[in-house]
Amino acid sequence: MILIDFGIICREQKKRSFPRSIPKVRFQSHIRRENSEAMYDDFYHFEAADKLTGIWYFAWLTDDIFLEQSFFNIADKGSPWIYAVPEWEETVRAILAFYLKASPIHKIAVLPRIQDRSANVTHAECTLDEFMDKLKAGDIRWNELYNIG
Repeated sequence: MILIDFGIICREQKKRSFPRSIPKVRFQSHIRRENSEAMYDDFYHFEAADKLTGIWYFAWLTDDIFLEQSFFNIADKGSPWIYAVPEWEETVRAILAFYLKASPIHKIAVLPRIQDRSANVTHAECTLDEFMDKLKAGDIRWNELYNIG
């Protein structure tokens, strides 16, 4: 298992919200304004993500699961390609759907991240279904920003 952070930027959201109906998941949040400091240190700075305003959420599994599993794993084609672990696929979808609805402009950005240099790659907007299809097929890369709307 490789630890891949699950970051979601709920675009233009002003007030924090957490999905209470999703068990076994913990959330941390940071408000992102135009003048906010960069989210990561100089080793890993993602300028495109840092320009997005709203609330940035990090999701992870509760401690009893976290040490054994992650939401994501490395896809058949190898790193940096990932897929959603089948057991957590519907949970990932539910989290993304919740924040897509919570965004006043119904747009989110997703950044699956590991501590590695970023190429600062940003993908064009896609639907939630398109993103989940790519994730299921192992066609999502870590440290790249995916826009969903």
